[in-house]
Amino acid sequence: MTNSTIIEKQILIDGANTKTKKKVYFIRHGQSTFNIAYLANNKVDPYLFDARLTEEGEKQANELSENVEKYLKDVELVITSPLTRALCTTRRGFGKFLKENSNIKCLVSPLHSETVITSDDNGRPRSIIEKENPDFNFDNLEERWWYLPSLIKGDLSIDTELYFKTNGYQEPTESILHRVEEFKKFLISRNESTIAVIGHSDFFYHFFDRTIPHMKNCQIVSWCSETNEKVYITK
Repeated sequence: MTNSTIIEKQILIDGANTKTKKKVYFIRHGQSTFNIAYLANNKVDPYLFDARLTEEGEKQANELSENVEKYLKDVELVITSPLTRALCTTRRGFGKFLKENSNIKCLVSPLHSETVITSDDNGRPRSIIEKENPDFNFDNLEERWWYLPSLIKGDLSIDTELYFKTNGYQEPTESILHRVEEFKKFLISRNESTIAVIGHSDFFYHFFDRTIPHMKNCQIVSWCSETNEKVYITK
């Protein structure tokens, strides 16, 4: 069963009484080890797969918690990317909020994981990340949930990290735009009116039709589905 099939089933289950006007808060993850190493290495890929947060990134995610309490009290649903830097940002930034509002769900969705260009954009198998993150539910993920060339996606005997280092690949534009449209449909299908999404700068850049600059770490931008209006909540 593919990620798309799983998401489509969830839309049918959860979207029966959909409210089509949505306010969505988009939040980029905290600073990652790749962000620093890539610049230090003259923008040569340092091969940090599924990069983790730096100490500064952890600090940014902790500070995000304060902004959540200040600006995002109306959130009814939290959705995070399965990449580790997004999961850790969600845990630090929304942990207190979710604990105090136990009725609010936190979903993990592969639809808005980062566009695959460099090593850090590649995910790790579901069986690994769910062991490391038992506080999240990964039911909506297949084992290899991130973009992979069709040639290797189904062959579990292939080491995807070694393959990337040896052959290299990038996610095609049509795949990115398809995911953007599927994610919009998913957001609109939800019953909740106000949603927080924790994810990645390049995917968000495409989601907003390249009309705003790439977001900063832990920056918050709100989007209205009805008017397409985008507002910076934090600088």
